[in-house]
Amino acid sequence: MSNSNNAYSRILKAIVSSELKPGDTIAEIQLAEKFGFGRTPVREAVMRLENEGFIVSSERKKKVYVLFPKDIEEIFSIKQAIESGISKKAAEQATGTDKEELKRIVGEMKQLSDNTNDQNGQFVQTWLDLDAQFHRLLFKMADNSRAESIVDNLNLQFRRIKVGMMVLEGRVEKAICEHSEIGEAVLSGEGETASRLMHEHLENVKQTIIKLMNTFYYIP
Repeated sequence: MSNSNNAYSRILKAIVSSELKPGDTIAEIQLAEKFGFGRTPVREAVMRLENEGFIVSSERKKKVYVLFPKDIEEIFSIKQAIESGISKKAAEQATGTDKEELKRIVGEMKQLSDNTNDQNGQFVQTWLDLDAQFHRLLFKMADNSRAESIVDNLNLQFRRIKVGMMVLEGRVEKAICEHSEIGEAVLSGEGETASRLMHEHLENVKQTIIKLMNTFYYIP
């Protein structure tokens, strides 16, 4: 991996994890010193992150992007359009091997639901890993890597909020139920049902995130 790619990955990680907080000013010299990269790799990384929307220019300064409810509406409108179709396609062309893998993931999700009284950091991370495996498998079933790349970028943009959302009472249990229903529809080859359930699941996530933003830090 080149120095530019390494710098990109490290700065992106800092943004997604809130090590670099929303609204923080981005100074290339300071980033180079902080993360131990030369100024040229950092400059190239910052340009790339700006193109991807993680850094924005405002009043001749570069800053870490700040999400507003309107941004979440836009992100999830795209996710719903893509992932509903992916779920339908996955249900229509899943192989036997795919179905066995999906059963495993859903089974582990259900096992996790038995431990929701102990929602520590490891619990949340385990859920996030299973959630990623579930959606990654659907893209594989649908055989659409380009759609997966688009959604991966969108997911990074709100990941720091998603992690916070997972500690809300009952949210993981609800997500497990929603994923189980989607999984069952895919396993049964019910494409239209899988599409509808995915759309509803993403709508629920969107509404929860917007409610969280409005409650804790968004001022219209």
